[in-house]
Amino acid sequence: MKVFKSTLKTEIVFDDALANKYVVRKEWNKSKKAALVIMKSAGETNEVEQDHTTMYVTNNLARLDYGSVIIMNLFPTIIGANSNESAVENLKYLQEEMTKVDDVVIAIGTGIESNKLAVNRLKMMVAILLDKQANLLQIECPKGRKGFHPLYPAKKMNGN
Repeated sequence: MKVFKSTLKTEIVFDDALANKYVVRKEWNKSKKAALVIMKSAGETNEVEQDHTTMYVTNNLARLDYGSVIIMNLFPTIIGANSNESAVENLKYLQEEMTKVDDVVIAIGTGIESNKLAVNRLKMMVAILLDKQANLLQIECPKGRKGFHPLYPAKKMNGN
């Protein structure tokens, strides 16, 4: 008989009012690579429960031999309206969290092109990542199209 044991450490960073979720950290093997995944908007994951997207991100990164993930979003707001204050705070967290990972996966999905605010936030985040020489990846389909959401049944991640 074989017995496997593991601990999945989860940490969530909210603002004091619990209106904005800035960071979701999950670690299952600290000796392996770490990834920062940037998605569009904060989901329902908390310190115990996982939404589908967080579950798929964690499962897929484990299959790709990563040992931890940090999830951030273009829009951290979960209660109320998006604000410039939350956007600025989000960028501060991005600068801090990106130093803790090997790869950054842009996984915002398709369709944001018509949302000027989303496009602007993505441009700000990518500018910071490029300035710090982060290793940027995107989810890619077998035909070469890039920029998919983590729930897209893609086969690989590729650099820009």
